[in-house]
Amino acid sequence: MTEPGGLTPRMVPANLVIHQEGVIALIAVIGIRFRDGGFATAFAARGNPIVAVLAGAGVGAACFCLLWAVRAAGPLRDLEAWQRRMVEGWSAGDAVAVAVFSGIAEEALIRALLQPLLGLVPAAAIFAVLHFVPDRKLWTWPLMALLLGLVVGWVFGRWGYPAAAFAHIVLNGLSLTRLRTTTGT
Repeated sequence: MTEPGGLTPRMVPANLVIHQEGVIALIAVIGIRFRDGGFATAFAARGNPIVAVLAGAGVGAACFCLLWAVRAAGPLRDLEAWQRRMVEGWSAGDAVAVAVFSGIAEEALIRALLQPLLGLVPAAAIFAVLHFVPDRKLWTWPLMALLLGLVVGWVFGRWGYPAAAFAHIVLNGLSLTRLRTTTGT
């Protein structure tokens, strides 16, 4: 079945996504290694680490709830159908692994490495570009990534890397779980 813009989405193996996230993490680690303050500064919580993790998890869950509430809008419905086909056949373990690896790796690159160097808005814009799909009808994915990138970037600025990573992990975990367990009606 051809989806929006003539693209036929295919299932993407979870291990392929995890390998991609590994490359992103490697780039982040190399970059952070050469930055002033290194790993201790880049990956530190701001304030109490438990509060940071809980705040991040809460923001991730709130973002998921907001996206769930607006999912029926036309362009979002098309995007969700396309994403659902991408995760067809994934197990619950696949969804959890991709959520964890993407949250850790992407937040290491975008928040821990790039945001302190470039600022919130440019880092969120790069995050949006990483979610670009070559189909004009799926324009909502990079737009949502930009908005969520601003939110998670603010979380990073307030509570540090653990909060940003947990926000991302929770949002992706809930989203991937929902995508793989819904039929699209």
